[in-house]
Amino acid sequence: MKFTRNAGAEAPADRSLQLRRDRAAAPALRTLFPALAQLQLELLFEAPTGVIPVPQRHLLHPPARAYFVFPCPYADCDGQFDMTAAVTAALQTPALRTEGQLQCAGLRAGGAAAKRPCRLHLHYTVIGTPAPAP
Repeated sequence: MKFTRNAGAEAPADRSLQLRRDRAAAPALRTLFPALAQLQLELLFEAPTGVIPVPQRHLLHPPARAYFVFPCPYADCDGQFDMTAAVTAALQTPALRTEGQLQCAGLRAGGAAAKRPCRLHLHYTVIGTPAPAP
């Protein structure tokens, strides 16, 4: 018996590979935000039911890639959180800080091959640290 993947469905390995390619193609943080010494992203998750993923903290320095898309932490979900707008908003404020929420729009595997909406909530904080004046 041979199993084949649905042509319209993207395998988790394919999604992971695409995220890595997109990150590698992104410009360096120092290219987009030259006055920034570091960028901190704090991610706290809230689930309507079930297991809640652990919080995440990402600390990016000028050579890091300016790519702000993170896969949903649920392994069986095909969603992602695009924080590009949040980072841009934070770095356009004098405080270099913003907080907000996003909801995962992905689908999670369900029983009998059915998929159900993920609806994981992300509470984020974006904090920029300016580079010292020359």
